[in-house]
Formats: sequence, C-alpha cells, structure tokens
Amino acid sequence: MATMITDAIILRKIKKQDMNAVIDWFDSRRGKFYKIGWAYLKNHHDVEDVFHNTILKVHDKISQLKEDKYFDTWVTTIFINECRDLYRKNKRKAAEQIGVLEDMSEFETKIQVFDGLEKLDEKYKEVIILKYVRGYSQDEIAEILMVPIGTVKSRIYRGLLLLRNAIEGGEGHEM
Repeated sequence: MATMITDAIILRKIKKQDMNAVIDWFDSRRGKFYKIGWAYLKNHHDVEDVFHNTILKVHDKISQLKEDKYFDTWVTTIFINECRDLYRKNKRKAAEQIGVLEDMSEFETKIQVFDGLEKLDEKYKEVIILKYVRGYSQDEIAEILMVPIGTVKSRIYRGLLLLRNAIEGGEGHEM
C-alpha cells in the first residue's frame, strides 16, 4: 500500500515536469527494465542509452498519458519501442559491417537461448522476453503490445516451438 501511495506522489511530480521524479521512478525499477533492454540489445551502453531516451520521452510526453493507472504499462511500451528502434539500427550497422552473424552453437545454454531469440521474428521474440525474462502475465503482455490475449497465447506457443527449433539447429518456417 505504501508503494502505491509513493508511486502516486511520484506520478504527480512527474506530471509537473519534475525530471528528478522521473529519474527516481526509473531508478527504483532499473533491474526489471535492464532485463528487458539486455534481452533486446545485449550491450550495457545501449541499454543505458535506452534508459536515457525513455526518461526524456516520459518527461516530455507525460501529458499524453490518459489514465494514471496505466503509467507503468505506458512507460514499458515506450522503453520497448526504444529498444526495438536501437536494435534495428544496430542490426543494420552489424549487417553492413559483418555481413553474416557467427554461429553461437558452442556457447552455454543461456547464450543459445538468446541466440535463438535473435533468429525469431520480432512478434515471437518480444512475447517470450516479456513473459519469461520480464515476468509479465499474458494479460499484461496483451495490454503492453495492444493485441488480444489469444494473440499473445498463440505467439508464445509458436515462439517457443520456433525457439526450440532454433536452439536444436532446425530451421523454422516463420523466423
């Protein structure tokens, strides 16, 4: 209960354009956002860049928040979109510089899973990250991604099948 009251106070400050309140809010949730950012970017500096960009966007666009109860979801959506944007930019750069990704099959299981995630279509990758890395429920994922719950369930199921194929060396059809 005290957390809800504290969050309400911080949100009021954020709505008054208090940058320190935005930073405090993020600092108290740094771990959970870092996990999402790392799953997308796998680079500490890139995740930090996404933190900074998201903090600025939240500060600048707080007036666009329609209902206070969706603040956490709204910020998470902004953070994920920032991760996606930077991931795409980095992917283009890497493709230009390297041309071909190296085979990651000799690394430990965790590395294989993250490598497998990289091979998945983004719609499958993000639901798996949100569910198993971030710990969101299927209902929360549906809200964050603004898709029906049935879509979330089918993407998780299909994504896990494709991920298993990717890890085991099989070629999925919809990667």
